[in-house]
Order: sequence, then C-alpha cells, then structure tokens
Amino acid sequence: MPICAKCNNDVSKVYDCDHTNDQEYCTECYTELHYYLTEEK
Repeated sequence: MPICAKCNNDVSKVYDCDHTNDQEYCTECYTELHYYLTEEK
C-alpha cells in the first residue's frame, strides 16, 4: 500500500499535484492542503 508523504500512514489511495511538490499525499492531507490554499485567497 502507498504511504502518504505528509502523515506517513499506509493509505489505500494517494494523490499528487503541483501543490504537493509531486509527493504523494493521502486523501485527508491532500484535501487539507487544498482547503488551506483556497482559504488563503
């Protein structure tokens, strides 16, 4: 199983994008990251 680059947990699915610097984030970390990005604007 993949491991999230941020929380280091074993997760079933990971996501990456420009915002994560091409690191793989789990759903929770990825959602949290984008939540903060959209809230800052």
